[in-house]
Amino acid sequence: MKTQFFFLVVLFLFLVSGFLPVFAKDQVLLEQIKRMQKNIDSQNGLPWGTHGVAKGYHSNFEKGTRVHPTRAAMDYAAYFLASPLKEHQDQGNSLLEKVLSLQDQNPESKTFGVWSWYAEEPLTQMAYVDYNWADFQGAVLAVILHDFPDRLSDEIREKAKKALEYSCRAIIKRNVGPGYTNIAIMGAVVTAAAGEILETPEFLDYGRKRMQRNLDYYKEAGGFNEYNSPTYTMVVIHELERMLYLVSDPECRAVTTELLGEAWKMVAEHYHVPTGEWAGPHARSYSDRLSRQTRNGILSRAGVLPENIVIDSVPLVSIVPVPNSLQHFFKDIPQNPIERHYVFAKGRPEFNVCGTTWMDSTATLGTATYHTFWEQNRGLIGYWTNSGSPTPVLRLRFLHNGSDFSSAWGRHRQSGTKIVSAIGLLKNQGSMHPSFDRPKKTGTFNATSFQIVYQLEAKNATVKTLDSNRFELAAGQIRAVVHVADHCSFNDTTITWKTEQKDNFAAVIGICYEGEEKMFPFQEMGEIRIGTALELLHSDAKPSESPVKFVESNLETKEDGKFYGVLWSGVNDNQPLLAPLKPTNH
Repeated sequence: MKTQFFFLVVLFLFLVSGFLPVFAKDQVLLEQIKRMQKNIDSQNGLPWGTHGVAKGYHSNFEKGTRVHPTRAAMDYAAYFLASPLKEHQDQGNSLLEKVLSLQDQNPESKTFGVWSWYAEEPLTQMAYVDYNWADFQGAVLAVILHDFPDRLSDEIREKAKKALEYSCRAIIKRNVGPGYTNIAIMGAVVTAAAGEILETPEFLDYGRKRMQRNLDYYKEAGGFNEYNSPTYTMVVIHELERMLYLVSDPECRAVTTELLGEAWKMVAEHYHVPTGEWAGPHARSYSDRLSRQTRNGILSRAGVLPENIVIDSVPLVSIVPVPNSLQHFFKDIPQNPIERHYVFAKGRPEFNVCGTTWMDSTATLGTATYHTFWEQNRGLIGYWTNSGSPTPVLRLRFLHNGSDFSSAWGRHRQSGTKIVSAIGLLKNQGSMHPSFDRPKKTGTFNATSFQIVYQLEAKNATVKTLDSNRFELAAGQIRAVVHVADHCSFNDTTITWKTEQKDNFAAVIGICYEGEEKMFPFQEMGEIRIGTALELLHSDAKPSESPVKFVESNLETKEDGKFYGVLWSGVNDNQPLLAPLKPTNH
């Protein structure tokens, strides 16, 4: 009798220990679905959202407009179908049927296989069609068909299979190259997964070859083209996890595993434990600081998520832990200053894109050797610890009428906590976006202002003028001193410098132009000479007294014309940072 009782107790404990994680996961999922249900429009059954970017960025809606996003609808459908409750699964079927009906399913159409961003703005009404929606929607659709085919009605299952096929047709027709990092990888995942789910060898073969092409490009370039991106490196990681979750093909899995290791190496070497931020420079990012969701996603995979942090959502696919050899990066505080150098993209010698990332136990500072000032680029960015939150963020920006200007570029050379910089213009890009809003007359912009802005966002941020060429931005125990060369000029006009301070914001601003709206034809611009420097100082360290100097250069190229040089002691004593005197086509 005692033996039987003991056996029953052991069996009970085994069953409980085995099912507890499942119960906990289901509970989190059900709470997540409850939140989602509150966001569904009772009139049409689709989730609400907000257009979050400026008018003209794909959509013609004004920023802040309330809309029904098709991508969110697909995600909601997947989560409802994942629920153990039949009522949720039925709602998932209904949602999926609605979102599938919004795909362009006309084989003769240019946008065949693609979805619009919003239910109320069809593809024909968008400012610019986002062909990536075939990839994003196809990725989730593949998970639905892989995990929950038996939870779909026969009719909806067949519609879903057709929609996935059409997504693949759009992806293959577009055939994005490996330079478009996140979409190049996502398209490979969708097609490979569809190849196995739909039993279509053509799709699997394409996905396999495309993934190999991505790896070959990575090895040749030395990194991802969308380098060190807090947004898109995580998209890449999510998609590589999706490949390992959905696809059994050995070749796909081998290449995916290798790329996943490289992606995590980039994250690991840029994660700054003291601030909990992702050190720069960043090719593409939608915010200056990591979101709680992104940080938790990183730390949960690294096995170092603080005990008081609870993950409040369930991922659609199984996450893959950070390789053991890299996990220490997410818990170790640098005891000595660390400086790392990267090659991100190779081109003409004057336009190679390389990165420098410096960090110590309290701060981090990063730069790219060449970048544009598109709002998603952060070619010079720094973080440091400070009492209270949020983390102080230091950035360099170039603004056109108060907004980030895609037609300006920055060049930087960094040594430790010191950076020397030059700034110029491009003749072949837009203002808000590199291509969407290019002016009808190439390189001609109307402007009421052009500004260079060194800004610090931090609790109790301050700025003060040290002398006519030096300014100090400070928060807590760390200061950033900005140095400017004498006679910086924009369109043959001398740039004036001022400071600005308001709640938790301080800036050093170079006024290139300010006044009545005026036309600036970049093809006919006068000379531009902008030379600046920055140094990050701890405690009471004294700022450098060496001036930033302009020097003449013998470099002249057919593509970019004459160059000038910028020198600053401690970074490039003998080798000036070179920059074109006029707007370029690069």
